[in-house]
Amino acid sequence: MRRVLSSVCVATGLALVLVACGIKGSPKPPVPPPAPPTETQPPPEDPSRGPLEPSGPTISPTPDAGPGVPGTEPT
Repeated sequence: MRRVLSSVCVATGLALVLVACGIKGSPKPPVPPPAPPTETQPPPEDPSRGPLEPSGPTISPTPDAGPGVPGTEPT
């Protein structure tokens, strides 16, 4: 009986040492490298199109415009 108990203790101790060292099973396969980032190309210039022009009215600041609160009278 003593032999069986000592064998079980030795096996348990060996298993604990292996687990503590990180030897738990077969190693994982290597992870493939990440895919390289794709570069987006700008759209090709269309020679038949002219320069862009504004389609609406232009808003220009006035000299007396300042940081005012809407709905209040300027002083």
